[in-house]
Amino acid sequence: MKSNLTPRDLADLAAQLALLAEGEVAMDKPLAPCTSYRIGGSTAVWAAPRSARGVQRVLQAVHAAGAPLFILGRGTNLLVSDHGWAGVILHIGDNLSAVTFSGEHAEAEAGCLLMDLIQSALQRGLGGMELLAGIPGGVGGALRMNAGAFGREIEALAVEVEGFRSDGTPICAAREAISFGYRRAPELEQVIITSGRFRFQPDSPQTLKTRADEIMALRSRKQPLDHPSCGSVFKRPPGYYAGALIEEAGLKGERCGGAEISRKHAGFILNTGGATAADVYRLMRRIEERVMERFGVRLEREVQLVGDFSD
Repeated sequence: MKSNLTPRDLADLAAQLALLAEGEVAMDKPLAPCTSYRIGGSTAVWAAPRSARGVQRVLQAVHAAGAPLFILGRGTNLLVSDHGWAGVILHIGDNLSAVTFSGEHAEAEAGCLLMDLIQSALQRGLGGMELLAGIPGGVGGALRMNAGAFGREIEALAVEVEGFRSDGTPICAAREAISFGYRRAPELEQVIITSGRFRFQPDSPQTLKTRADEIMALRSRKQPLDHPSCGSVFKRPPGYYAGALIEEAGLKGERCGGAEISRKHAGFILNTGGATAADVYRLMRRIEERVMERFGVRLEREVQLVGDFSD
């Protein structure tokens, strides 16, 4: 997304956010270390509030300035352009990651790692989320995309979601008000999530741990975890599996620069060392074109593109 703001405008905005954010504010911050791909340029302005109030104040200021805004959680389901982001990155990660348990309920801030929430629940003998063990990323992203695995999605445990609209208007949505679907939650698409409330089911801690360990072992056997990636690049098309279609199209192991379509699971594109965002993007386009050509199936991206890929 192009920005109409001048470098001076962005510097002034950064100075304003430094007074409002109640957290870290920086300029020209490299984004590659903040993503699971370890790829991408810098952001013009970076803000990492440590409170929901800080998030709201940043949103209000960015909205008033008309600056491009992107919400960066744990960086696991996105690809940042080599050109970076010509606006404001609002980061919700370690800076907003507290979890509080009360009986069978837990309230988790959006930056909490999903795996941390799962492990904390297991230790308390609280089940229901263990099938999601090993899914990377934070609670906010998991809610926004209705993360799931092995027939269980996070919506099954969600009770309530809190956050803000892009202008800073607060929102609190009960589970019943959100029409969760496969890798989507339409009512949350324009919401900057700050926390989620969940209800678990009591179970034996040892039973839950064993189940989670089995899920983790299964993931390790089936997924390529030895190189940086964004996870599954494409959603599962109705009646098919994206990885199987890509493999049958003869693309397994195909490379572009430092990027490679995994030989272990063709649904993953790996950064095998020194890959650029352009390398990964070209492989994505190659996959989409080949699968459409061979099978007439249009793959839908699960990965989110951040910044300019017009080159």
